[in-house]
Amino acid sequence: MKYQCEGCDRLVKVETYVLEDHALAVACPACGAWTRAAPSLSKPASPKPVPGRTEEPGACGGDTAAVAVPTPEPVLDLEPPVVPLRPSVTALRVVRPDAPAEAPLALDADLFQAPPGHCPKCVAPIRDAAGSCSACGLVYANFIPDEHQPSGAMAREWRELLETWHDWDAHDRLLSQGMMRGEMAMVGRLYRMRLARAPNDAQALRGRDEVVRRVTMATTLASDGPSPALGRKVKTAVMGVVLVVSLVMLLVLVQMMRGSF
Repeated sequence: MKYQCEGCDRLVKVETYVLEDHALAVACPACGAWTRAAPSLSKPASPKPVPGRTEEPGACGGDTAAVAVPTPEPVLDLEPPVVPLRPSVTALRVVRPDAPAEAPLALDADLFQAPPGHCPKCVAPIRDAAGSCSACGLVYANFIPDEHQPSGAMAREWRELLETWHDWDAHDRLLSQGMMRGEMAMVGRLYRMRLARAPNDAQALRGRDEVVRRVTMATTLASDGPSPALGRKVKTAVMGVVLVVSLVMLLVLVQMMRGSF
C-alpha cells in the first residue's frame, strides 16, 4: 500500500506505522514526517481489514483508497536502551620516566676483595688450576690482602658511591679525587671487582673505561716534553758552556791588543 506524504508530497510505501486511538500513524521513509490516516466512515462488507491499515469506500463501487490526514508527529522513544559495556581495558602500572632508579646494593659482604674465581690482585678470571695468575703473574699463595686495600678516604668514598650508584656525577667526583691522590690503580681495581660481581653493570663499565682514559691522557701529556728537572739541568749546562766560551774569547782579544802595542 502506498500513500502521499503530506511533508514531501511523495508517493511512498508504508514501512513504519503505529496505531493511535484506532487510527493509523505512518512515518515517511524519505523525509521522516508522520502522517495520520482518518478513521473509516463505513465498515466494508468484506474482507476483514488488515491490521495497521485503514480504508474507506471510494467513488467507484468497492474500490478503496487511503485518506492521508496530517497529524502531529508522535513522540516516540526511539533511542535504544543504554547497555552497560563490559570493561575491556586492562589496568597497567604507570612508570614515570623521571622516577629515580634505585641504587644497587652491595653484592658481597667484603667490598674490597675479589669474588671467588678471580685473581685477588688484578681480578682476572682464573681459567685453570695453576697456582699463579696468567694475567699479572701473581702466585696466589704469596698474596697478602692488606697490601691491596684502599686508603681510608677511598674506602669511605666508595661506600658512599654505592648509595648513589646511578648518579654519574658521584662517579666523576670519585675519579677526580683518585686522580689527585694518585689512587687511580685502586679505583680501577674497585670497578673491576664490581664488574666481576655484575658483568652487565653499565656504570661500572663506564667507570673502568674512564679510569683508562684519564690515566692514558695523563701519561701522554707527561711524555710530550722533558721533565722540569731535566730542563733545569740542560739550561745550567748551556749557560756554563756560554760562559767558558766568552772567557776564552776575552783572553784572545786581550792578547791581540798587547801584541799590537
